[in-house]
Amino acid sequence: MSAPDPADARLDEAQLRVASRRGMLALSGREVRRVSKLWTQTILPPVVTAVLFMAVFGGALGGELRQVSGIQYLWFILPGLLVTTVSGQAFANASTSLYQARNEGYIDDVLSSPLRSAEVVWSYMAGGLYRGWITAAAVGACALPFTDGVQDWLLAVAVLVLTGVIFSALGVLTGLWADSFDQQAFIAALIITPLALLGGVFYNVDALSEPWRTLTMLDPIYYLVDAERAGVTGLHESAVWLSVLVAALVAVLVAMWAVRMFRTGRRLRP
Repeated sequence: MSAPDPADARLDEAQLRVASRRGMLALSGREVRRVSKLWTQTILPPVVTAVLFMAVFGGALGGELRQVSGIQYLWFILPGLLVTTVSGQAFANASTSLYQARNEGYIDDVLSSPLRSAEVVWSYMAGGLYRGWITAAAVGACALPFTDGVQDWLLAVAVLVLTGVIFSALGVLTGLWADSFDQQAFIAALIITPLALLGGVFYNVDALSEPWRTLTMLDPIYYLVDAERAGVTGLHESAVWLSVLVAALVAVLVAMWAVRMFRTGRRLRP
């Protein structure tokens, strides 16, 4: 028996890498197309909800409040609405898509492919990222004509990127963990939504009394909102560099956790 040719081994490895890249692009593309095809369910409702928030709070209440910390109220709440839109939609898409793949059994097609665990996780995250960012872009486009613009585009975009990565990775973890739609909805309704509402979207933390001020300061979404507000309006209450650094570390850790959980193969079938 002749020894294996190293050239053939290198060729097989190169072909496997090409197949993995193609598979990752195909799976990511499927997730993105799913969001686009179902735009009346995935994109339109959160945009309408955010616009209604702006109309009610920025329009009706804005006439009474007028300004918060020297800026108009609609401009004040816009960064928080962008963060909550990205977080909610990125989480919902990744968790729902992966849970359905497990529940309906077509996750087996993905598991039998040459895709690595990290490539599968990032492919499922791609749909959540696309949904979160495209929805936030639509909300921002609706609001910007009525505000004073964006003070620091780089910071504002960076915060939304980190928000999308964190919550799409959390969505993957939830999709792997949940054994029913009730468990999946529990995370979204009783953890993500309350954290968003307590994240300082509609109010200035300095104006709160205890215990609400402390509860808000303990909310991790508050720091994303505050950093996004610094990028959009220039106004912030905490150290922006620290908020961005912590968010970046959390994004890396949560994404690594999702990859590790997928690699173990646990709970990949209902």
